[in-house]
Amino acid sequence: MKALNKVTLALLTTVAAGSVSAASLNIRHEYKSHTEQHATRVKMGDSIGNFYFSGELKFKGADGDFMKDLQNNGWELDLGYRHKIDGTNWTIQPGMPIEARTAGMTYKPQLRATYALESVDGLSLSARYRYDIRTHSNGDSTQFRHRITGNVNYSVADWKFGFEANYYDAEDSWILWDGKSENYELNLTAGRKFGDWYPFVEFGDVNASSTSATRELRSRVGLTYSF
Repeated sequence: MKALNKVTLALLTTVAAGSVSAASLNIRHEYKSHTEQHATRVKMGDSIGNFYFSGELKFKGADGDFMKDLQNNGWELDLGYRHKIDGTNWTIQPGMPIEARTAGMTYKPQLRATYALESVDGLSLSARYRYDIRTHSNGDSTQFRHRITGNVNYSVADWKFGFEANYYDAEDSWILWDGKSENYELNLTAGRKFGDWYPFVEFGDVNASSTSATRELRSRVGLTYSF
């Protein structure tokens, strides 16, 4: 996990030092209404041709407070490839995010397919399958989870809007929500581009804990700078 942290920091430094294609810096903060938890993420990414890569650092307050007694909340690397199928409106995107936290690491091989509609300018539909492989630093058995994601994205002028639905199905030992190994999330996003700057907001329906049926509102606000 320390090695992944070093690689992530190296990747962030490399992107910051010099853009290869179209690099971006993203800062996002979130707040969960029921558990009253704050968390922040800093992400940098770039691409070389059809290959893309990014690294992110996560942190939060020791008790979930806003910017108080900040502590490490994990790191993530994301590597992937975008392939537009010639003569079609389809784009295929395999990838491999790798996430690390104090408790262990999660490998997330995935495949996304996106279709841009010709009949409605700016509208696209996509679906993603991800297989989460979670390891534990304390030696517990590796756990596995399926994740299916659907997206509807629409852009008009400088505005972008999105809807995302996630469905999770894990093995019995990985409890996700209400004491069960299944869960879902729903997210709405909206943002507007101002030159190289892109501020955005996101509102999500997420579970408050793995053992109860309580749901909560997750509000996110962020800013992306492209360079």
